This record gives sequence, C-alpha cells and structure tokens, in this order.
Amino acid sequence: MTKELFDAIEAYMKASVKESAHDGEHVYRVLGYCLQIAEEEGDVDYDVLLAATLLHDIGRNGKQGGHHVIGAEMAREFLPTVGFPAHKIDAVCHAIATHSNHCYGQQQTQEAKILYDADKLDSLGVMGIARSMMGVGNYNHPMYVIKDGQIDMDESSPTDTFIRYYQRTVRKNYDRLFTETAQRLAAEQKAIDEAYFHAFCQVVNGHHRRLENISELLDK
Repeated sequence: MTKELFDAIEAYMKASVKESAHDGEHVYRVLGYCLQIAEEEGDVDYDVLLAATLLHDIGRNGKQGGHHVIGAEMAREFLPTVGFPAHKIDAVCHAIATHSNHCYGQQQTQEAKILYDADKLDSLGVMGIARSMMGVGNYNHPMYVIKDGQIDMDESSPTDTFIRYYQRTVRKNYDRLFTETAQRLAAEQKAIDEAYFHAFCQVVNGHHRRLENISELLDK
C-alpha cells in the first residue's frame, strides 16, 4: 500500500469515527496489535489488513447497532473512490463485517482473524477496563445495578451495565481468540482484569453494606 493511499483511508477514518470508546486512538491501538500478530503469524495481505483495520469502526455513531455491517457497506462505497485495488475490496469488507463479538467463527481469512483478535485485545486488561467504563457511559448506562443489597451479577439482566458487559463479553474474549500471538498477549492481561473486577465489586458491595443501618439514624 502506498503512503498516499494509506493517508486517504486514514483521513476517512478520522472523519467517520464518532464514539469516544471507539475513536481514532482505539483504531491505532488495534492497528499496532494487527501488525504484531501479522509479523508473528505470517501469510497476510497487508493491503487488506491495513484498510480493514483503519475502517473497522467507521459504522459506529453512538446510537445504531450493527456497526460492523454498516461499516462494511461504507467501506465498499468508499474504497473505489481512492483507488484501492478492486479485487481486494471483498476481503476488506469481510474482515470489517466479521470483527464484532457476535461474529466469532465467521472469519474466513487470515486478515479477518487477525483484525478480530486485535480488536478483542484492546478490550482486555487496563485499556479494556477503561474502554468498558467509557462505553457504558456513551449510552448513558450505569456501571452497576444493586439487587438485594449487592451488585447484580446476572449477565442476562435487562439493564446494560459495566458488570453485565464484563460478565457477558470481556471475560469470554480470552477463550475466543484465533491466533497464538493474541492468545499469549491476552494471557498477560487476564490477571489484571480479574483483580480489578474483584476489587471493584468489593468496594461497591462494601459501601452498600454500610448503608444497611441508615434507617436507624432517621427520625420515625
């Protein structure tokens, strides 16, 4: 890929991203992971990988679901306008369309698997925790919900919270990675996730235990 083509795709990405948890810096972190995985795993078309990585979250707007499908459609319309090789556009769109969590197992190319893994790596560890908190805030969801005096840990709860997202998605990403490189990098982050999540729950539940006897201080 020429620098001119890269710059054109990058500029379109910067103009398209609209969510703070999925901003340009997220894209660059994912790109860094992609390059590391590609170097170790090999058998990669860098034209496809670079374009798909830069464009993977352009379909997000903070409101609509299905950003992976929307993003793939946007990429299909955009790439011909900057002279991207026509015979590689399908591969780029496939990688974008299958990078979301619920698309696990649909990736048919090395580039799609690498992008999926790299995107998930940025949802783990210290960065993943920060982005999870920011993500629930983007949609005005709470960090947690209290049920029977403590945090509701039910991942099927109808209320979207940081707790639900961690239980339902983040902790499961460790077992849903394709490449050995990503699996190794994820393993280095797992203890951070688990320690923080445990400490977070301890702090919140501790505060609510201290509130149990507040009625004794109130006038009848």
